[in-house]
Amino acid sequence: MTSLLSAWALGAEGRGDLAIITLFPFICVLITGFGFPYAHRYWLARHPERSSSILTFTIVFTIISSSITVLISEFLIPLYVGERTPQVKLLLRLFLLNIPVLMFMEMFRGILEGARCFGWIGASRMTFIFTQAGGYLIFWLFGYLTLPVAIAIITVGQLLGLGIMAAAIWYELRPHLSWNWRAVRDEFDYAVRSYPGILTEHGVLRLDQVLLAGMASSFVMGLYIVAVALAEITAMLASSVADVLLPEVAASDSVDKSTKLLGKSLRLTFYAHLTVLIPLWLTAPSILGWVYGQEFLAASGALKILLLASVVWSVGAIMISGLNGFGYPGLSTLARIASAVSTVVALLWALPKWGIIGAAGASLFGYGVMLLFALFWLHRKCGSKFWNALRPERDDISFANLKKLIKWESPRTQEVLPRPIRRNV
Repeated sequence: MTSLLSAWALGAEGRGDLAIITLFPFICVLITGFGFPYAHRYWLARHPERSSSILTFTIVFTIISSSITVLISEFLIPLYVGERTPQVKLLLRLFLLNIPVLMFMEMFRGILEGARCFGWIGASRMTFIFTQAGGYLIFWLFGYLTLPVAIAIITVGQLLGLGIMAAAIWYELRPHLSWNWRAVRDEFDYAVRSYPGILTEHGVLRLDQVLLAGMASSFVMGLYIVAVALAEITAMLASSVADVLLPEVAASDSVDKSTKLLGKSLRLTFYAHLTVLIPLWLTAPSILGWVYGQEFLAASGALKILLLASVVWSVGAIMISGLNGFGYPGLSTLARIASAVSTVVALLWALPKWGIIGAAGASLFGYGVMLLFALFWLHRKCGSKFWNALRPERDDISFANLKKLIKWESPRTQEVLPRPIRRNV
């Protein structure tokens, strides 16, 4: 909805400017977060009694790291994006001041996912989504949805989402200021091993857009961003499953149970992707031409390739989350580094020749490399158990299971949260 409204109001060029402004704060947070959100998920799932010390470390680290990041990014990012309008450069500098908010959101999300407070995370996300969608719709109806207004709405939504996360941590965990050197050491150990993989995985996911921001016009960027927005409809499901899967696998006391959980997550996600992929593939040109406008029709070829890439990335992301949950962040790092190197080489070769088609093809190639590497390491570590878990089962899709899914609550979540954590604290 927000992609559609911003495309209608701003056109392809304005949509590209919006993408350039909002892209880089996330990239900066990814680089300077050093993988600690993932460390929070793992260690808080295994040791809920560490919630206070992990939160204390998070606050200290985030304040220091985000402040330094803002200073550096204010100097480097405007130079990288090159020649843009004065308004775009001003909005870019202002939005970079939002880096501390984004970093706190990522850190708090890691804590809540480690504590398996998934409902609160959903509430935070929905608050941001409804704020952005509702704000866009209201201003678009009255003809005032401009680039500065869109940036302001996004900022307000992020602040509201952060407020809900902070309230959730206080309500569920009842933390107090506490410093535990052993907890900090364990956090650093996991973060150091997982950081290269996290950086390369998300870097691969956004590398095409980062290169386009520095090499292409805002119009071309706008075309590609619309294609990405449609293709990532399917990837959102896999991202949510992967976020939940890591702490559940880490908290499980049985390898067999964890392997079955990973296998069923992969199967059900793949089924869901197929149901969305086929109609989107067939109607891609119609969606772009009739819904977005004729100027976006040129992105239909890139959209079809990105739809396939989204499925490949989704399956690979869930496998990566499984490796991290089993306690092998180093192996998932190898898979993502191989993917990053492959994507960079493919982008540098294909982007100048074929433009956004080349960028989409390079992304598909890089995601495929990540999937194959993750599959290889899961086979090495789990052997036949993993392959058995991938076999389709008759009860994968049934009305009874769908009914259970709608009403489902994790037994371990009920067991652990919220009372045992409060007692431990």
